[in-house]
Amino acid sequence: MATIVEKMPTGAQAESIYILNSGAAHAEQERLNRQHVLFDDMMQNDLLPPHIASALSASPTPPKILEIATGTAVWLSEVAKTLPSNAEFVGLDFDTSKFPSSLPPNITLRQADMFKPFPSDLHEKFDVVNVRLIIFALKEGQGTDLLLTSIEPPSQAWFKFQDINWRFAKKVGRDLNLPIGMVHYIKEAGCVECDDKAYPSNSQLYTRERDSWISRSNVHVKALAEQSLRGITSLGGVEGMTTQEEVDELLASFDKEFGDRKIHYLFIRAWGRKPQVA
Repeated sequence: MATIVEKMPTGAQAESIYILNSGAAHAEQERLNRQHVLFDDMMQNDLLPPHIASALSASPTPPKILEIATGTAVWLSEVAKTLPSNAEFVGLDFDTSKFPSSLPPNITLRQADMFKPFPSDLHEKFDVVNVRLIIFALKEGQGTDLLLTSIEPPSQAWFKFQDINWRFAKKVGRDLNLPIGMVHYIKEAGCVECDDKAYPSNSQLYTRERDSWISRSNVHVKALAEQSLRGITSLGGVEGMTTQEEVDELLASFDKEFGDRKIHYLFIRAWGRKPQVA
């Protein structure tokens, strides 16, 4: 059974600019789990960069892995299946509502705000620290932001969503740097042996899973838009997107336009190693 500590104080979420927590918790849980499978397929089902996975498997001591912004802990759960049962996994998130009710005994979930100092018992302990898909939570100077996405054929609903999302990002001061800047941030944090790899979503169009991929991608984009729009309006919105009626109108356009569109974007994975202290 997973260990789940205190719930997030109500004021913490109110201060956040994150837009994907509005609506029913189960809807976001389902979206995150579908998203994990989608992105995992894009990365050839490598849950970790191969050289890191190999190092963990060969480690003489039980591996210890921490995930920040763990969500439903789906990534931790899948990685745990690839490592010895005595490996230790800890997932942190400021919103515990997405935590599953049951997990293997070597996975512990805890509430924590990534913008505040972590508890001392987490320091200098882990072999791997994983963080992904936090782009909607970062303000200028903190990291990366908008995923560059194109739709084929073009979609007016998507163009409008991009415009609303961009204007809201400007309003709340979200970081508008490109995702390709992640290696820079890792180097800036003092890591060495830094590198990255880009995984294009359209590579899946040349596999036997082509039709399934198109369908799954369309479902994912519509779910992302719905969660984003509800979050944007809950945080005050922007001109043209402040009411539930406006949300419903744009979502109806998504329902009409999406079904077999090709969605092109990059998933970028970056990594680095913290130097050992002499």
